[in-house]
Amino acid sequence: MRDWEPASWKREWTFSPAPLALFVHTPLCGTCQAAGRMLEVATELVPETPVARANLNLMPEMAQLFKIESVPCLIVKRKNGSWSKHYRFPSVVELVERLRKARENL
Repeated sequence: MRDWEPASWKREWTFSPAPLALFVHTPLCGTCQAAGRMLEVATELVPETPVARANLNLMPEMAQLFKIESVPCLIVKRKNGSWSKHYRFPSVVELVERLRKARENL
């Protein structure tokens, strides 16, 4: 997972080719740390969908733009350019399915 920089995240979101998954977290959140570990495993299983990481503490305007209600949050930009937010990280299997569906525009 690649970390997004506060100064360039808007450009990254706009110009990154879809599909793309963005893991929004805060460093001191224990749930975020567990979700991040699961997501790292999922990215190994679905390497064709790039995943980036964004520290919400450094990018508060991201919370406003995407209307992020809590962390951890996975924002999935689908192949067709649409996007969705996910707050549940129940299993690696479900994360793998979300990353695969992003490629299929589901």
